[in-house]
Amino acid sequence: MWDALISAGSQTLQPAVVWAVATALPVGLLFGLLPGLSGLTAMAVLIPFVYGMDGFAGLAFLLTAHAVVSTGGSVTAILLGIPGSPANAATLIDGVPLRNAGFGGTAVGAALTASAVGGVFGALVLLVLLPVLRPVVLAFGPAETFLLSLMGLTFLAAVGAGSPARGLVAGAFGIFISFVGYEPVSGVPRYWFDYDYLLDGIRLIPLALGLFAIPELVALASGRSLEQSKGELPGRQLLNGFKAVFGRMGLVFRSSAVGSIIGIIPGVGGETAPFVAYATARQSDKNPERYGTGIIEGVIAPEASNNAKEGGALVPTLVFGVPGSSGMALLLGAFLVLGLQPGPNFLRDHLDIGLGLVLVLAIVNVLAAGLMFALMPLLARVVSVPPRLLVPFLLTLALLGAYSTENNMQDVVFTFVFGAVGIACVRYGFNRAALLLGFVLSPAVERYLEISLNIYGPGFLLRPICIGLIVLMVLALLAPKIGPRLRKRLT
Repeated sequence: MWDALISAGSQTLQPAVVWAVATALPVGLLFGLLPGLSGLTAMAVLIPFVYGMDGFAGLAFLLTAHAVVSTGGSVTAILLGIPGSPANAATLIDGVPLRNAGFGGTAVGAALTASAVGGVFGALVLLVLLPVLRPVVLAFGPAETFLLSLMGLTFLAAVGAGSPARGLVAGAFGIFISFVGYEPVSGVPRYWFDYDYLLDGIRLIPLALGLFAIPELVALASGRSLEQSKGELPGRQLLNGFKAVFGRMGLVFRSSAVGSIIGIIPGVGGETAPFVAYATARQSDKNPERYGTGIIEGVIAPEASNNAKEGGALVPTLVFGVPGSSGMALLLGAFLVLGLQPGPNFLRDHLDIGLGLVLVLAIVNVLAAGLMFALMPLLARVVSVPPRLLVPFLLTLALLGAYSTENNMQDVVFTFVFGAVGIACVRYGFNRAALLLGFVLSPAVERYLEISLNIYGPGFLLRPICIGLIVLMVLALLAPKIGPRLRKRLT
């Protein structure tokens, strides 16, 4: 193990690898800063460039670009109220109120620091688990994955501020629109209304941009200004955000653990982790009603989990050759392009490459946060640009992000459709984050429920891990009511 780690360190310092990381780092951050461009998009665009590269350098190139997208996206989410990538949507819940209150610099500093710490945590999880995790991951079949996804849905009412009932209604609507298109197991088309575009279902990028970007741009165009932050992010505010993270390390580690666990389980989805981490942080807080009003914990929790999930997602990718997320599916393709075959034999034959990717993941998360800190005085000036100039530019970027995912103009049309939905949600107090979470989680819940019933019948609920997950779910649902009572008795 130590020999492999030393070999991995020497590989990471090779000029080809350093060049690959240095090139991919700003590209990944740019994909995060531009609304709608996800880590999956970055990987898809960059994968042709790995042809002819050394195996480890090519993997480091792609992993770097993918891993830092959510770091850049957090800045866009806080400063502009538009998620840089779908995974940054949870950061909006408290990041935007903090910006509006004049604490945008504190929110950005906390987001970048939490991203770096979470990314290092995820890398350490990967380092520890790579040699020993095989039997654990093998124990998670369709039944366990179904309950893990269902556990995420139990947090719908806990995401964001406002009425829990309206959060549940919004989440239910998100679940409903996820039913559009082919049924995941039988392949029977549903709710497609003889419109071919809908056969493949609603796309995530148009939905996320419509829900979050369009309402924000409409508000700007109607006269609201971003000048609450005075066009600057003072160094003192950034430093306060940095300190806030290290003053809440318990929250950071819990949120990072949530991200790592969700990343490890294939099929749950990378966009799920920040929402579950946010809801977990809210439910474990002494004053959960503060969440959604603009508190720093609401920024730290999703951003720590966002970057930690990448280390978790690499575990099944390397150990079994099973992608832990959609981005890892493309990385899996890059393995094959580079002549490498991930799986149990990969760690036996190429443990040094696996450990090298761990080092790359840890290093690039820290470098990304440092680079964004250095660029913040320049990036922050966007909030002082007059709305009449800012709105057309941002709208163009958002629509390009929607179009570039699949080069389909109908995605642009549906961005406006869901923009109308987002405006209605804002107007009537429905929770947009809960809607997005319901949409993201529902396909996995449906798919794995049907597979579990076909394999095990209803008795799958009595499997040992399933029983444990059910107990955790019940405790999570009861925590908001029982927690305050226990605290009163203890005090």
